[in-house]
Amino acid sequence: MLAVVAPLLRLYRLEELAPGLKFDEGWNGLYALQVLQGEYALTFGDKDGLGIYLIALATNFLGRTPLALRLPTALASASTVFVVFWLGRLLFGWDERGRETRWRGLVVAGVASGLLAVSLGQTILGRTSYRGSFLPFFLALCLALLWWGWTRRRWWAIMLAGACAGLLPYTYYPARFVPFLFLFFGISFLLPFRSVSLKRIQTELPWAATFTGTAGLVAAPILLHYIRYPDLFFNERIQMLFIFREFQGAPVLTLAKILAANVWEVLSKFSFRLLAGCCSPFKHAVTLNVWEAFFFWLGVAVAVWQWKRRPAYRLLLLWVGLLFLPAFLTDAKNTMRMVGAVPAIYLLVAVGVWETFQWSASRTLAGAKTWLSIFGIAISVVIVIQGAGTYRALFGKGTADNFYHYDMIWPAFAQRLNARPAEQDTVYFITHQRYDAFDYLYQGATSVVRTYPDVPDLDRHIEASLAEMGDVSTVKVVNWVDWSPTIEWRSNYIADFLTILLDKYGRYVATEDFDGIHVDSYVGLSLDRPWVLFEDLPRPVVYDGGITLEGLALGSSRVKLPRQQQFDAEQSRSLKVGMLWRTASELAVDYSISLRLYNDDDARVFQTDHVLRKPYKYLVTTSLWTSQPVGTVFRLEVPNELAAGEYELRMVVYDVVTSTPTVEVGVWEPETVLGRVRLQSFGQ
Repeated sequence: MLAVVAPLLRLYRLEELAPGLKFDEGWNGLYALQVLQGEYALTFGDKDGLGIYLIALATNFLGRTPLALRLPTALASASTVFVVFWLGRLLFGWDERGRETRWRGLVVAGVASGLLAVSLGQTILGRTSYRGSFLPFFLALCLALLWWGWTRRRWWAIMLAGACAGLLPYTYYPARFVPFLFLFFGISFLLPFRSVSLKRIQTELPWAATFTGTAGLVAAPILLHYIRYPDLFFNERIQMLFIFREFQGAPVLTLAKILAANVWEVLSKFSFRLLAGCCSPFKHAVTLNVWEAFFFWLGVAVAVWQWKRRPAYRLLLLWVGLLFLPAFLTDAKNTMRMVGAVPAIYLLVAVGVWETFQWSASRTLAGAKTWLSIFGIAISVVIVIQGAGTYRALFGKGTADNFYHYDMIWPAFAQRLNARPAEQDTVYFITHQRYDAFDYLYQGATSVVRTYPDVPDLDRHIEASLAEMGDVSTVKVVNWVDWSPTIEWRSNYIADFLTILLDKYGRYVATEDFDGIHVDSYVGLSLDRPWVLFEDLPRPVVYDGGITLEGLALGSSRVKLPRQQQFDAEQSRSLKVGMLWRTASELAVDYSISLRLYNDDDARVFQTDHVLRKPYKYLVTTSLWTSQPVGTVFRLEVPNELAAGEYELRMVVYDVVTSTPTVEVGVWEPETVLGRVRLQSFGQ
């Protein structure tokens, strides 16, 4: 069954995009392309190199596709299932005197590998090109080869185990704790020291030296690399996640409380909460369900009880304890950092199941073989049910419910563009810095420019880019909407500013929809005069509350009036109001703005209010802003029933908490006139 289930869940429809490509996967793909271009390295940014080289190898044969990006980790994840079965048989198929315990080995190995095969979290992780999937595979394979070679005195197996151990530093950060696992497990055989003869130690030393020497040779390049560049070993990413980073010099008791709270949160996420959904491998990579958690902790209790008698239990306890440390010492936002302990986790679950069988068999009237058959069928049915649930979550509801997540729409957009014929004298502008999956997958003939300029420099930057490109007749601005369960807001504010700019210096012709991505097309671009984005405000508006409106850019601004601006709007398109703000340092107030339209009778006919927030950092309100200018874009969804004609656009800035308005210095009125709005008739 394992031979079918593990590859099926990891490899079936792997070439499809669901559940989307995460930005880490895009980075891996781009690094793999660098390798194919001849740029070799031991580490790539903050990423270890083994996964990058395997993705590069797959890309070389399969092209720049989702399949090439994910096939190495999927194969590693599927192979881990089989290695765990082998390791379970080795650890529990024989007792300490060398006598075969066939059924114990089969039950422990079968349950552990079966549950691992159908695990929703591990299947998601295996279908995602995260380098963490290589750590449990190579570590389990190393320990299996080491156990088999040591007990059967096979030099070649010891050397292969050492080679696997040497590859671990090239996989994932938590592998740095693995040397302590080998050290402490070896020491456990020497305790108490008087119980071990010097002759036995001398007998085992050549085997230990062979294992350690082989591992050292394989790991030597990366170890020397870290010696030369120690900042890479404790890189910025590791330091940022360290739980004590903000508590330098704090009392020991305070640090202990912080650690204890983090340990509890990690363990509760790991084993005390139901698995929720399939869309986030960050949160649920190693999480157990309730019944698995019960047997896991039972297995831990049994292993502690049998610590002295059975080396296999010592190995599993040390394995779990040491490979949980990376999660304990970092922010407890996900359980993926304990991924190195995955094989041991499921083996301990299986130990708990076996001990439950042993206990129940001693209290049942049925024969041992009959009860083993009943028990085995029951466990098999549970595994089959979990496998069916995993299959449904992956290939049914899970993919459909999360299609509009940003991780999915960008790879889909790249493939859509790949399928289109070349568009002459056309350029797509993608104004974002993190959608690396698109860069890896896009191979179309039409020019695509990825840029992320600062808002104050947007006009000069885009104008210079177009002038450098030469003959460009059509500019297409790629934009998208982020749908949140609590609030809907425009994600790509740079693209919104760009559409406002192109409305001023070009002619809008159409919008194409690509299942969550919107592409606005502009033609007739004028480069005969300098481009200015924030030209709709005669002078900065300084408020007495420590906030200043430095610039204004009104969407679809085409017709100029003396000292004021007016803009036409097709009723099928929202009006955009782009603003450039600056706040005083250490501002202690969170501000909102109220945008209002007034008719010629000075009656308010439309109003929309928005909290001022920093784009892409939605929780950062004005009290958290620095002195750097902040650009915001608000969309006025003007109702269709509003009559055509001219309206005056005014704004009020007020305190979010008290609703008290702040006034313009020198004018001392709460309302500021921003400009004139001309609305056309619907469909005109």
